[in-house]
Amino acid sequence: MAHLFGPVPSRRLGRSLGVDLIPPKTCPYHCIYCEVGPTTCQTRERFSYQTEAMISELADYLKAPGVRPDVITLAGSGEPTLNQGLGRIIREIKAMSQIPVAVLTNGALLYLPEVRRELAAADVVLPSLDAAREETYRAINRPLPELSLESLLNGLAAFRREYRGRIWLEVMLLKGLNDTEEELTLLRRALQKIAPDKIQLNTAVRPVVEAAARPLDRGEMKAAAVYLGGPVSVIASFSRADIAGGPCQDDDLVEMLARRPMTAPDLAQALGLPLGQVEARLKRLQDSGRISHNRHHDQEFYRHPT
Repeated sequence: MAHLFGPVPSRRLGRSLGVDLIPPKTCPYHCIYCEVGPTTCQTRERFSYQTEAMISELADYLKAPGVRPDVITLAGSGEPTLNQGLGRIIREIKAMSQIPVAVLTNGALLYLPEVRRELAAADVVLPSLDAAREETYRAINRPLPELSLESLLNGLAAFRREYRGRIWLEVMLLKGLNDTEEELTLLRRALQKIAPDKIQLNTAVRPVVEAAARPLDRGEMKAAAVYLGGPVSVIASFSRADIAGGPCQDDDLVEMLARRPMTAPDLAQALGLPLGQVEARLKRLQDSGRISHNRHHDQEFYRHPT
């Protein structure tokens, strides 16, 4: 499948069928913590991209027998709201299936009324806010010069006023960048104004673009959650154990790792398989050159070698 991937385990959504709405790596940001890799096409200009092909793939998938995903997630290898077919794709999914639709977005284009209108039919939207100070926003997200923290905050606030679905806002905390009392105080004020349904704290536990994106430890994350207050939870490690579906073939496993790096315990838990069995499969795939691995913050991550 050219545009669908998974279902894959999601820390926030369960068993998620991903829809890759944008060519890699096209985004208005060049975040230092991105696990997909460096941005190769940095733009805020929306464009048409293979909408009909995506709808056709989704229709074929939903007609086929098999375990249904918990959610269909519009995301992928860049910023999905750049795709001008976003609204139509959401509407077509809703017409074909009762499976909830989620959209992962960095929120950079929420200042555009048309983007907010297109997202209106989604069941849950998961935007990001990593800083509430302009200099920190630019240091972490590295947006295009014409984008500003003010436009991001205004877009999030407008979306909260207009949207009737659920907003789960992710905050990526990075040591020495946005974890100080001053930064967290500004974030707390911004979050209170936006009033998302959930605030989900993450940190750089996976391989990242820049070494400056350093993770907080578990205790620091819990302390930050208490300080921020509100409907806050820490999502920095995947823990759901009940999302295993049907048998996972080698091609499926390689595709999962092409989308994001994962550890052997991640995969074992997601697939519902014994750790030893997963480690043996990973070794065989690594020996054949289909996957590679590297060490990041004392954990072994497996990934596609490209």
